[in-house]
Amino acid sequence: MKKIWKYLLFFLLCFAFALAVNLPIRQLLAHIKLPDTVAFGGVEGTVVRGWAREVYIEQFVLRDVSYRFKPSCLPLLKLCFQIEYEQGVGRVAYDLLNGDTEISQARFEYQAADLAVIIPNLLVQPVGLLELFVDDMAIVAGKPAALNGRLIWRDLGVEEEGTPLNLGDYQVDFSGALQKYKLKFNDLDASLEVDGKGDLGLDGRYDLDIKISSADAIEPRVKSALDLFAAKVGYNNYRFEQSGQLPPYITRQLFQ
Repeated sequence: MKKIWKYLLFFLLCFAFALAVNLPIRQLLAHIKLPDTVAFGGVEGTVVRGWAREVYIEQFVLRDVSYRFKPSCLPLLKLCFQIEYEQGVGRVAYDLLNGDTEISQARFEYQAADLAVIIPNLLVQPVGLLELFVDDMAIVAGKPAALNGRLIWRDLGVEEEGTPLNLGDYQVDFSGALQKYKLKFNDLDASLEVDGKGDLGLDGRYDLDIKISSADAIEPRVKSALDLFAAKVGYNNYRFEQSGQLPPYITRQLFQ
């Protein structure tokens, strides 16, 4: 009789596992606590493997998203997936116990012109390529609770009267949790040397202190722009200090 129960238990466990891996991904998504600003379109597949035509994050869209289940997280009672999409890659882990979500090793790529989606009524047309790297991000109760990574703006510049102005590559490192994030600004061998720091709170309050300089002569158009928003502290040396409050619609898109 004991042998029969052992075989029966083994069969039931295998049956339960088979049902789990073949569970439609739509049923799982219905129980995952993601931010209200995240939505899916054209989702097909099972828990193990599948795809989505589009994933919406605010106004941004990830297209041709495919995912693959990573069983290595099961001992930690988490469901982990490797994500690939048109604009990059990423890794997502869902905690089965508390419903929290973790994102790591993610990369997003957009044109700088997409900034107009987040910040309307810009006075200039930004150009270049934005690369966002998320080392790790925790989402608790549908809201970001911790975030670490960096943003690289390749070929940063603006388009003026049909002529783009290229200033090189620049980087912003960000790290923090709960109520405040630390920012660090620097250049990546660009035409302008940048060194700065800042703070950004979940309420949209920010403080910035950035030094800008150049060993060579500054292009007249760039110099005119620097004179508008930065204080000159020496020959080809500027300093930008500012504290303020982000508009509510930007704060909502970043943190809510």
